[in-house]
Amino acid sequence: MNNRLIQLALCCALLSCASCTEEVVPDYTGDHALYFYRGTYETIHVYQRDSLFYSFLSGGMNMERDTIYLDLRVMGGLQDRARRFAIKQENAGEPSAAQPGVHYVAFDDPGMTPLLQVPANANRYQMPVILLRDPGLREETVVLKLAIVENDEFKIGLEQQSSFQIKVSDQLMPTSAWRPGYAGGWAYVFGEYGPQKHWFVITYVGFTDLDGDVSTYPIDVRRFYNQQAREKLAEYNATHPVLTESNGQEVFFNAI
Repeated sequence: MNNRLIQLALCCALLSCASCTEEVVPDYTGDHALYFYRGTYETIHVYQRDSLFYSFLSGGMNMERDTIYLDLRVMGGLQDRARRFAIKQENAGEPSAAQPGVHYVAFDDPGMTPLLQVPANANRYQMPVILLRDPGLREETVVLKLAIVENDEFKIGLEQQSSFQIKVSDQLMPTSAWRPGYAGGWAYVFGEYGPQKHWFVITYVGFTDLDGDVSTYPIDVRRFYNQQAREKLAEYNATHPVLTESNGQEVFFNAI
């Protein structure tokens, strides 16, 4: 895609965010508080909801850990110093719950201490969550449900946006918005679902929000990803055996 079209897609995305997806928080005069953002933030690539699915297959065979970032927002005035905040696992001990030190770096680990701080003069922060590639993830999906904890620096800002859920696996599974036999959702952008196509979209196209609502992405952004998929597949097939599903059917993407 040429630069002009990319710029157009970006402009459309930002206009869309400003008109319908940008979260409006009422004027706030209370204590300093934190919440997980919902919406698109300064990019055509990311729309943060209240949950996400992560597969280590998207990162490569040799990756032992990976870091994802969650958008936290601050209510209240700025401060000219860094401020620590607290996060806990809300579903500890439940079936299929992620285990600290096994599936993720615990939030009370000393190495996490400098990472759980809102920088000075900031009203937003990309909070890192470090995921670990346990061998058991090849057979199961675990759930890490996070919750903001009130401390002496921050209270809970928006109660309905005080938690976030991450599903972690070393497999690729159909999503509710892109699954076999479903013609809606991401099938509009990438066509009929297939495991190898799913792997290709995540690994080579770099798009992972396949659990998300396709309607939150402007049409030009959907076309951008569709074109990216077609171009990357042509490049891949030129240097590898033609990509196929396990039944021998060739993977392809129709233009939209």
